[in-house]
Amino acid sequence: MSILTASRLENALEKHSDYHHGSLRRALIETGLELISEKGVSAFTLRELAKRAGVSTAAPYHHFRNKAELLEAMAAEGWRMMGEGFEASSAAEETPMERLYAIGRAYITFALEHTPYFRVMSRPDLYCTEEESDYSGTGLEVFEMLKSAVTECYPDRDRSDPVIQATVLNAWVQVHGFSMLWIDGPIRTTSLGKLGVEELMKLLFKTPVTG
Repeated sequence: MSILTASRLENALEKHSDYHHGSLRRALIETGLELISEKGVSAFTLRELAKRAGVSTAAPYHHFRNKAELLEAMAAEGWRMMGEGFEASSAAEETPMERLYAIGRAYITFALEHTPYFRVMSRPDLYCTEEESDYSGTGLEVFEMLKSAVTECYPDRDRSDPVIQATVLNAWVQVHGFSMLWIDGPIRTTSLGKLGVEELMKLLFKTPVTG
């Protein structure tokens, strides 16, 4: 880092001394989430973020090298929150299937209650990379929680069994697809949407009657 750049960062921190080291980072993330809620993930810059947060344009760079790193931090935090929701919602359930359904409901609930986080967590440019990041690590941990919940429903099968793999895929597609369809509007504009999220989740996790 050049002396000039270091000096600018130092001046920015002195100018906004009401922020502690951790609280400025927290404020930037929360302000970023507000902007995502208003404009979408792609439609804001770090300059705009700094202005909204009430800090100098140099201040965000003390915590994030660029916007992508800010989004990675948001996504990692979102995955951790989702994982905590999985644990809390499934802890009281007695059977493996009930625990799996609880995780499915927790996924959808998180997506609808924390949509800005969910938008960032779903960005392909964050995970379609060879670089390791906190984002990819926490996302994989949550995926393994889902896979473990599915595996518990098939005690006689190994985790690598094609049936397990297919069930994990179907479970993930169900909850993610429903979340996106609800958030973006298609389901809400149909007769199904009039049933509301709670009733639709009951339908989503009910085995269809055949024959």
